[in-house]
Amino acid sequence: MCEHCNHGQEPLCTCGPVQGGDFFRMAVHLAENMTDVDWHLTYNSLKDIRPYQLCMVGNCKVCGGRLCIEQKTFGIVTTDDFLAAAYRHLYQFHHNLAQPLSTKAFREKFVEMSRKEDRAAIEDWLALPENSHVARMYRRSVKGAYTIVHSWADADQGEFPSPSGVATFTDREKARAELNRLVTEEKENMEIPFSKELYREEYGDDFWEAYRDGYAAGWFTRYEIIESPLFMDKEGD
Repeated sequence: MCEHCNHGQEPLCTCGPVQGGDFFRMAVHLAENMTDVDWHLTYNSLKDIRPYQLCMVGNCKVCGGRLCIEQKTFGIVTTDDFLAAAYRHLYQFHHNLAQPLSTKAFREKFVEMSRKEDRAAIEDWLALPENSHVARMYRRSVKGAYTIVHSWADADQGEFPSPSGVATFTDREKARAELNRLVTEEKENMEIPFSKELYREEYGDDFWEAYRDGYAAGWFTRYEIIESPLFMDKEGD
């Protein structure tokens, strides 16, 4: 239950599971008996979210008292982290209720819990492809691995090797630093078997590719960072 709760004037729930303080019995009681659920969010600003408090407030259908659950802090770093974590927690809670909200109603309610002046920004955040479905937000809560993959081909020499993994990191910036080192080394040792006027490069934060203009499939070399979820045993966390 929310400590020092000030969400409403009704007396708090007097049922045994709540008053007894047993977390498991309280959780079961809330899931089975909490009605008229509303969300209350206070925060500093969207630019700097902390400190914040997120509570789910409702009524007990047994005794009629007020129920209030304060979400524990998420261990977040950015506002994007906070919004994704809040969405996941609220989604999980509502889909454990007997009558969960529709996706449309849930997303509207998620926007409405923020300040009026921030709601347009929250709507824009929900419209991003990575926030289009809760499954994508769950994937974002999983630690990532960043693998540098090298692929190349030289058709004139009959060389079409399979892509190979060069190195894997759990820190994206370290992976990018190694990508830059590999590209620098590749360019220093590169022998171009055609006119340099046909040599082309394309690059971004997570990839680099050199190829022959008009014959890219026949001669190219490419390094790229591939992100994948990283699952670890409890003992390894």
